[in-house]
Amino acid sequence: MSEERTDGEVVRKVPNRDRVTTGKPKKVVTTGGVRKVAFPTVGGTMGGSGGNFYSPELSTDFLELPQSLDEQRNFYRFFYRADPFVGQAIDLHTELPLSKIRLGLPKAKDRELAQKAHDFCADWAKKTGLLHRLIEVVHEYYLIGEVFVFVEDTSPDMPQEVRNEPVRVLNEETGEAEEEWREREDADDRAVRWLADNYVGWTAIRVLPPEQIHMESFPFTDERIVELIPDSKTKGIIEAAEAGETNAQRVVDSMPKDVVASIKNGQNIPLNSDPEAGSFVAYLSRKKSQYEARGHSILERCIRTLVYRDKLRQAQTSIASRHMTPIRVVSVEDGDQGDVEELRDQVDLALQDPDYSIIANFEVRWEEMGADQRLLDLSAEYDLTDRQLYAGLGVTESLLSGESSYAGDRINLEVINTRYMLLREVLQDFVEQKIFKPMCARMGFVEVDEFGQSKVISPKLSFTRLALRDNADTFDALFNLYQKGSLDVDIILELLNIDPENTQEKLKRDLFTLNDATFNEVLRGLYSEVGRSLSENTNVSEIIAEKLGLDYEPPEEGDSRF
Repeated sequence: MSEERTDGEVVRKVPNRDRVTTGKPKKVVTTGGVRKVAFPTVGGTMGGSGGNFYSPELSTDFLELPQSLDEQRNFYRFFYRADPFVGQAIDLHTELPLSKIRLGLPKAKDRELAQKAHDFCADWAKKTGLLHRLIEVVHEYYLIGEVFVFVEDTSPDMPQEVRNEPVRVLNEETGEAEEEWREREDADDRAVRWLADNYVGWTAIRVLPPEQIHMESFPFTDERIVELIPDSKTKGIIEAAEAGETNAQRVVDSMPKDVVASIKNGQNIPLNSDPEAGSFVAYLSRKKSQYEARGHSILERCIRTLVYRDKLRQAQTSIASRHMTPIRVVSVEDGDQGDVEELRDQVDLALQDPDYSIIANFEVRWEEMGADQRLLDLSAEYDLTDRQLYAGLGVTESLLSGESSYAGDRINLEVINTRYMLLREVLQDFVEQKIFKPMCARMGFVEVDEFGQSKVISPKLSFTRLALRDNADTFDALFNLYQKGSLDVDIILELLNIDPENTQEKLKRDLFTLNDATFNEVLRGLYSEVGRSLSENTNVSEIIAEKLGLDYEPPEEGDSRF
């Protein structure tokens, strides 16, 4: 349908389309002599796709996926608990990169100071369970994609009188004596003694629930605003304390005062992010770009496949449930209505009593149709989704099941091992820079380098066991290094899950005893010397020759035996 205006331009209306095409009419003469008019159209997405609009984010299956962050986290946790592939892959990614923690002696000019820093951090790591806290961090890192680690410091602040002393000075303007604080001559020594007796380092490391964290990041800076949203349980205990409950008041008194004040005022709790300023929150995210606001879970790229697999499971379960009781088809050949009714009664009695026998003088056919004839054949679908999950989760089938050898998947495992090594470096940087270094600085483990700059002496973190390696090849390589004097035996013992310190104590206990590994060599040496002495000083040689029926000629005096 078209409509001509006074300016000679034609507007063509297309039925059932929300589009109006304008343009000058163009005359076309065909070979049959019939004149037709063609209208130029305006190009667009609708026109180019034939009226069908495509968007991966507006498809039906996409809209069924979780959209908000909280909903996504609920999906991740559900599939971690329910799906065997997801649960096993997350556990492997959590446990394989980590192992027993080893602290290396820091490099310093003062070896005694370096040893003190090492021992302080080693005792702290054992007391706070650093390995277990790192396991929690890595688990959250892969499952949720980001970790908010709260490092708590409840050590008392150093009193002013430790480093300073009050003195009275004369105010020249007023002429009166006033009291002021001046640093003591032995301020550093007094501070070191006070810290040694009172400072215990970070008191706890906690992984905060991401649902209770509000974080804002800004361009051109690494600074973030991080706030903790109080949960209903904390609000309830504070309200109970205000109501006068004794137990509630005891719990509230143990909380930081600024936290309690923020909750009473209905505000979020601001969290410090500077390790030098006391308790702080550290943010670790699994992302590749700095401009991205939040981290990405390893399950994010698998969620569509997981939802699809769950729909297949629901469909199969629904079919099996509908046919849990089989459908019975009983037919009678050449029977009238009376025969059918009588047979129905006998069938009902047979179903109630297993020993009941059906007797008829005509042919009876009994068929049962169960779920096995109606279940969907999903083997191809599951094979495809399995491969998609292996790729998305970054694992192999043999790694999940443990049914293959290292040599069979060497390339795949080397790729996984490289990623684990990178994760180790991230954890080492976090622990060394955010945890060890501030503690050692507060303890006074500081020296001046050759450039006149203060340098904090803090230990280095490492792990005893390699992530994924062929045990035989690894042991041979380490043993060769040990034989060349380039490696200490502790590393080999820890690789075999043997405690080096306990082993050394037992070796000292067994030294020069029957349990000594070289005691048999000593006995062999003694027996050799005794045999040589008997041969030279007795006639045992003649006796042996006589027993063997040999002619024995003793050596002349001065002759050698050889």
